[in-house]
Amino acid sequence: MAVDNLQTIVVAIDFTRDSLEAVRTAFVIGRQAESRLHLLHVVHEVTSEASPPQKKKEVKKVLRPVLEVAAESMRAFVKEHDLAKQAKQAKVGLETIVAHGIPASQIVQTAKKLKAAMVIIGYSGTTGIDNLLMGATTEKVLHLADMPVMVVRAS
Repeated sequence: MAVDNLQTIVVAIDFTRDSLEAVRTAFVIGRQAESRLHLLHVVHEVTSEASPPQKKKEVKKVLRPVLEVAAESMRAFVKEHDLAKQAKQAKVGLETIVAHGIPASQIVQTAKKLKAAMVIIGYSGTTGIDNLLMGATTEKVLHLADMPVMVVRAS
């Protein structure tokens, strides 16, 4: 894939050091192509999967404050790490997206919707229950995506 084809890059983040490293990597790659980076955080929506259709309205009502907290966390993450300034210096566009659903599926769906050339995602390499949630998401994205996926680990 040529660098000039990387107009749109989705960076999946969970506010960890690994996802910050994924953003930094996206800046390096994006700088060469003057890309637009979409930082995506997905709130795992367990409730709607198990809820009967008649309860969807109640689920959305419960989910709304969770999404608001996630959006605030995204703003804090961008501000704390001075990502807007770094994006400007790297000459890349920067947008944030907070979505809900099954993380791996939502990451891939969002990348397809945006016609992203690439997904960049951090990998914590955790064990136990954390691996079931975080490591498994990375592995599922690798399996589901039909575009290149770069996995980044913080050093």
